[in-house]
Amino acid sequence: MPKENRKELIIGEALKLFSEKGFAAVSMRDLAESAGISVSTIYHYFESKQALVREMIARADELTAKARDSFFRILSETEKVECGPFVRAGMMYVTTYLRHEKIDPLLRMLESERFHEPAAGEAWQKMMFTDPIAHEAKVFELLAARGEIRETDADCLAGEYHGMIMLGYFSGDTDRMTRNLTAFYNRVFTDKGEDRK
Repeated sequence: MPKENRKELIIGEALKLFSEKGFAAVSMRDLAESAGISVSTIYHYFESKQALVREMIARADELTAKARDSFFRILSETEKVECGPFVRAGMMYVTTYLRHEKIDPLLRMLESERFHEPAAGEAWQKMMFTDPIAHEAKVFELLAARGEIRETDADCLAGEYHGMIMLGYFSGDTDRMTRNLTAFYNRVFTDKGEDRK
């Protein structure tokens, strides 16, 4: 097996085991057995379980950065944000990004470990709240600058918006999330150019 494939195998198995059993409950021996390789092979690529988690977080950050860059590119090419695409973007954040095959298990593992390991708590907080709210605030700043929204407190709007997203994510009630996002859009966005500068 090529070296790069071994590394991917280790990361994939670790992500699966850590999210199912918890970081502390999985030994390097458990990981080696699950991956069908030797413990020394794992140590060839990763000096510790913590190094494995750091690699997972770095990869999640890279995936997130690409998604945000793509989002801003699409937004900058969009003349006016319509309600349907706005609601779909929120739904896709939950169903496509947060439920992504590499993001979801990492978040589950970090969530369970955050009570025992401060670094896991910091990473979970960053991925679930700090970074997304900062991104959302930038989006609302851009929309305010373009005159598309009535309210201009981007931080407040981002907090409110993110609350709806998190409710949908944690409850699984996407119908309620759709209704909330639609009501938010109807309240915040200008209609047919009204209030535009």
